[in-house]
Amino acid sequence: MHGLDWGVVLLYAAILFGIATISSRRQTGTEEYFRGSRRLPWWAIGISIIATAFSAASLLGGPGEGFTHGLLWLQLQLGDLIGYALVCLLFIPLFVRLDVTTAYEYLEHRFDAKTRSLGASCFILFVFVRLGALLYGAALVVAEVASVSLDAAIIAVGVVAILYTVVGGIAAVIWTDVLQFCMVLLGVGACLWVVAHSVEGGLGSIVATAADADRWRLLDLTWNPGSIRALPTALIAYGMLAFAVAGTNQQSVQRYVSCPDTRAAQKAAMLAWLTGAVGVAATLLLGVFLFGFYASAGHELPADVKPDRILPLFIANELPVGLAGLLVAAVFAAAMSSIDSALHSLSTSMVVDFYRRHFNRDEEESHYLRVARGLVVACGAVGIAAAFYVARTGQSLLPFLATYTAYFVGPVLGLFLLGVFVPRAHGGAAFWGALVSAAAVVVIANLDAWDLPGIWFTATSAPLTFLIGFVLSRLSRVAEEPRSRAVPER
Repeated sequence: MHGLDWGVVLLYAAILFGIATISSRRQTGTEEYFRGSRRLPWWAIGISIIATAFSAASLLGGPGEGFTHGLLWLQLQLGDLIGYALVCLLFIPLFVRLDVTTAYEYLEHRFDAKTRSLGASCFILFVFVRLGALLYGAALVVAEVASVSLDAAIIAVGVVAILYTVVGGIAAVIWTDVLQFCMVLLGVGACLWVVAHSVEGGLGSIVATAADADRWRLLDLTWNPGSIRALPTALIAYGMLAFAVAGTNQQSVQRYVSCPDTRAAQKAAMLAWLTGAVGVAATLLLGVFLFGFYASAGHELPADVKPDRILPLFIANELPVGLAGLLVAAVFAAAMSSIDSALHSLSTSMVVDFYRRHFNRDEEESHYLRVARGLVVACGAVGIAAAFYVARTGQSLLPFLATYTAYFVGPVLGLFLLGVFVPRAHGGAAFWGALVSAAAVVVIANLDAWDLPGIWFTATSAPLTFLIGFVLSRLSRVAEEPRSRAVPER
């Protein structure tokens, strides 16, 4: 990194803090901080939804995946489409009609307080695991280009993320997400251009080299549940995971309920899928290009390099002055667009689902706003600790996220489906169904006989939660009547 590169990075960071600072001037309470007073355009919210999901782990893991396995990961976008379509049909009308701030308010409205707390707790655990991977992914690049230790880079990235997020509310998060996703696409496009012009024979040589190594194959139609890159796994297992994350995760739901109406929220969700497919395709394509680049004469990688380090090494060693700074800024953009959302949604759920619900219901809005900002700092500190753990697991980022986040989202999806499709299901049955299924999946995952990838955990725990809850409701001697359909007190 040269002075010009660092100048690009610092200019980008200054723009982000400027947007956050301007947005913070309008914040007098939690309605503006959590939902932007529902004045935000659907297209910005749609891009923000996918920018939240498209993290530094995606920007580093995508090229690593494309380099190693080609374009097969793109099949998962078909499962993603199924998940978003189901969310638009089943959940978005429900959330907007009830005018909730968090997804888990619905669970109390439909079941009871303990089920709401269980759903919110699963979400919090899910985000803490994901937050560790997000911080770790950004720190990988910082450590590579700045020649500092990985631990120091994790702390630096974490502190910057906390300071930036604590200033801005959801409006700042969404508008900076739009900017950040554009930065990611610009950075990937610049990298593709450099690779194509750095190989003798140009683009044709890269295409031929990748074709010889079977890197252009898009579909694997074999019935192979043990492969995360087979089409049945993409449609069933990843489809269920996408349904859970897009439909019951507070990071997504908070954006749906920030839209003016149901139709706008549905358009935002489908735009999120479309832009996500473009982003995934671009990063996988970059990985295929990098494969052709390093397979050509005069370009070598260390023998033991991990897939997630291929792009950082290319940035540090191959990009010209100025473009290296642009790519580092793009990685920061991908990181911040996910980290700020993770921290903000954690703070929202903790305030709405726990602090205001169980401990302190009658304070001024300014008090809850201060608590929300304090929780951003506390959650950021826990996220830094989680990043140290992720750094020591030695796993690739994309499989790590698909595996460990699936532990928590499946039972919550089962709760929502039980509430929608089983009118006589009651709180006790739902609560114990989720707990038992979560415990069962943890046990199953540690059995020697289980040889499926972790992406199947959601497709296992969600139906199990639904089935157990249904059976317990039927077996109850006195089934509770469904709770009032009135809008719950927030």
